[in-house]
Amino acid sequence: MGVLKLALEEGGPRNLELFWGAGWRDLRIELDDQPVGSVEDPLQLEQGVEFTLPDGSVLHVQIVHVVATELRVKRDGVPLPDSASDPGSLVRSATYMLYGMAAFTTAAVMVLFVVTNDVEKTLPGLLLNLIYGGVVAVLGFFMFKRSRVAPLVAILILSADTLYTAFMKLTSPKGVGLSTMTWLVIRVFIFSVLVKGFLGAMELARREKQGPAAAGPATSPSLHAETGTG
Repeated sequence: MGVLKLALEEGGPRNLELFWGAGWRDLRIELDDQPVGSVEDPLQLEQGVEFTLPDGSVLHVQIVHVVATELRVKRDGVPLPDSASDPGSLVRSATYMLYGMAAFTTAAVMVLFVVTNDVEKTLPGLLLNLIYGGVVAVLGFFMFKRSRVAPLVAILILSADTLYTAFMKLTSPKGVGLSTMTWLVIRVFIFSVLVKGFLGAMELARREKQGPAAAGPATSPSLHAETGTG
């Protein structure tokens, strides 16, 4: 059973709770322990369902299949803090991804340095990978600062590395095996996280430029929408 607790606004209490069973079935939504609505069929969630909250705002819930399945939760069209499509969450995920790549690369270099039998021959490659890890770590720092350039640079570097590595694997005598396919799937996932991080940074910059009104949903009672009953 899945559980997700979210706040309706930045810094607010996580009093909105979503519960679901296997395969996203039997979704239930509660606010302050009071039922908001439910959806039994996951196909309805893929199309998107809406519920009217006590303050008149509209809660939109939808399952989206991108690289991985996401449960997107919006209030009056604005993603809730820490939800799947929240720009702040997208930036944090991209930051963690870059830091993780830097840590993995550095650790791999250290291990290879210890186990290699010919340090002099492998040293240039190890140093190159160490520099690569350092650059990725720096990009992660700027990503944390919500830079819009950092994810673009990371995508360009990763693209060049992916193309080069893919070419080497395709032209090798071993050809394309299961390990290569797994490697490509991982790269696609990394790309998706970085692209989302870039889009998240763009949205945060737009909100900062437009002021507080762009960051929060309108709660006007005149806003009408269909209420889902599940």
